[in-house]
Amino acid sequence: MVYRRRAGGIQTIDSTQALFLPIGASVSLLVMFFFFDSVQVVFTICTAALAMGLCVAMIAFVRLPSLKVSCLLLSGLLIYDVFWVFFSAYIFNSNVMVKVATQPADNPLDVLSRKLHLGPNVGRDVPRLSLPGKLVFPSSTGSHFSMLGIGDIVMPGLLLCFVLRYDNYKKQANGDSCGASGPANISGRMQKVSYFHCTLIGYFVGLLTATVASRIHRAAQPALLYLVPFTLLPLLTMAYLKGDLRRMWSEPFHSKSSSSRFLEV
Repeated sequence: MVYRRRAGGIQTIDSTQALFLPIGASVSLLVMFFFFDSVQVVFTICTAALAMGLCVAMIAFVRLPSLKVSCLLLSGLLIYDVFWVFFSAYIFNSNVMVKVATQPADNPLDVLSRKLHLGPNVGRDVPRLSLPGKLVFPSSTGSHFSMLGIGDIVMPGLLLCFVLRYDNYKKQANGDSCGASGPANISGRMQKVSYFHCTLIGYFVGLLTATVASRIHRAAQPALLYLVPFTLLPLLTMAYLKGDLRRMWSEPFHSKSSSSRFLEV
């Protein structure tokens, strides 16, 4: 939705947008009512939409200031992910990450009916809830589901946002310096490849590798074990070859005029 910004910095919506919101909500509600006869299906769709909204909001309002912070953050989360998936069972006799991700929560309607003693028939058929901390994808056979945590989307997304900002920063800097080129030993084709596209391709390759590994081992896999190397290693290699690694490592475009509504990690 597009907001209008007044002089005072307050964001407002016009009358057309204000009318469209309840109409759009009514249409979506009727679609779910007529085409989805299962409450669980509707809830799954709503939680998936909520999870995607959380991912978009996190990436939109949090910025990584440098490649050093990005490497520290992703490396620490890689160790965290690997430990709780592979080694937590040796300490707690259970895979903590998988148990937390797959454990459903009680439906508030069922809890309320038990607390108020409304009778056994009230809230009996309501489904248990799955918290919106993940995206669930059905398999081709429909026999099982694959899960992707919000962190597996947001953390590489923050890195993608950082390199996209650096690509724009470098393009503006080269324009101001009348098209200054990179190191002489780098081909023109390499110079045309942006850091964003390199990292984005690495993310998709890492996600594909994690999916294949999960199918082969028939067990939960820490997605960051594959996403972090496939995104960071090509990025670091390309930055070194282009001569940008030192500049990207320590706050390359820290600006005093940056908006305070963005949170730097």
